[in-house]
Amino acid sequence: MIQRIQTVYLVLGALALGAMGLFEVPWSDPAAQQYAWFVPSVVGLLMVSAGTALGAVFLYERRKTQRTVVYGLQLLTIVLAGVLYGGLYTTGTLTFTAPTGILWGRTVVLLLPIVAYVLFRLARRGIENDIELVESVDRIR
Repeated sequence: MIQRIQTVYLVLGALALGAMGLFEVPWSDPAAQQYAWFVPSVVGLLMVSAGTALGAVFLYERRKTQRTVVYGLQLLTIVLAGVLYGGLYTTGTLTFTAPTGILWGRTVVLLLPIVAYVLFRLARRGIENDIELVESVDRIR
């Protein structure tokens, strides 16, 4: 399980999604909190995405199921990014600069869903390579 590189990618992707709460979160602005749907939807999508990524690690014996779950996880990450960016654009809090300079925490939070998506894509590629390897060995027998 841990020897496979896709396990590392899945755990790093889950950590990237979980790290979104460690930085200055854009949805903590009062302008964003006036929209009742925004905060629960982002937090819910974060929890479901990170939990699914950690759950996909334990599907290592069923590679095709794991590939399907990771594909769904990629779609879920795209939905998360869409809700995050769309909600922040709607509330008017999607700004990168402050009077003192760049808000690094906010910029990192906005980049983490993209990093997580790339990591999940790499995990899916590793799973597909494992599937091809097992199928080629089965043909030889």
